[in-house]
Amino acid sequence: MVEPDRVFFVRVMREWVSRFTGKVIENFEIHLSQPMGFAGDIMSLTEFATSRQVKNLVLDFSDPIQRNLSQAQQTIRDCLLRCRYPQKNDLDVSHLFFNLLYVRTLTVCSFFLQVLQDCDDPMALHDSMKTRHLVMKTNMHANDFVGISIFLNSCPELESLTFDLVTTSRFVRAPSPLVNIDPVSHWLTSKAYECLEKTLKVVKVKKFRGSSNELHMLQYLIRTGCVMERVDLYEANGLNHNQKRWVLAVVEEVQQNFKRASRHLRITLHNA
Repeated sequence: MVEPDRVFFVRVMREWVSRFTGKVIENFEIHLSQPMGFAGDIMSLTEFATSRQVKNLVLDFSDPIQRNLSQAQQTIRDCLLRCRYPQKNDLDVSHLFFNLLYVRTLTVCSFFLQVLQDCDDPMALHDSMKTRHLVMKTNMHANDFVGISIFLNSCPELESLTFDLVTTSRFVRAPSPLVNIDPVSHWLTSKAYECLEKTLKVVKVKKFRGSSNELHMLQYLIRTGCVMERVDLYEANGLNHNQKRWVLAVVEEVQQNFKRASRHLRITLHNA
């Protein structure tokens, strides 16, 4: 979507919500790739949704075009977009979090997970959230891990957690020079958050490929999830024979050798 079309689209959205007279919204989704420059609009739309007691809220700022690009093409496109869009975060993350406190079912993307790192004290952004069902669209890059941890810490009543793994490259954002995350040490040193000790029963991983970052995260959740009942791994589509064998071997390793905090946990691989 070219820039004039994006501006027009957002203006139409704002006009539509200004005329909406209902008191309750069941589902509200904001899909806007490369949202720099639209912070005020995003805040306004989110406030509108939460003021109408939205049941299911989706905040997706990922770029769907990158799904069809090669790694080289993605790198070139990222460089071009960095020239076009200044790399600054004008989104008031703490304010946005405040708007999300009472959303029971929430979906967020890698962009949202990563901008949390720009806050001075991201682990003390706000009061506890009431989210029961959380979906994270992520490529499981190490840059997403701090955001994942923040959400786990912020949702003490969380019951189900879904990772919808995407095959896109990074979204266009210059990484903070202070952020250098080692996946192994991050998850080994992460504490067991309240939801893992008391409420989280179901973890789902969609488009599972058995990457090392996926396994480090799973090992942490399985090791600390005291009341967890199910870990459902959904094999990614389009895997060749060797990739399928790898996924099967990885899942057997998870089932047999990962230390479990819950005696009632079942780990299941669902074929594509």
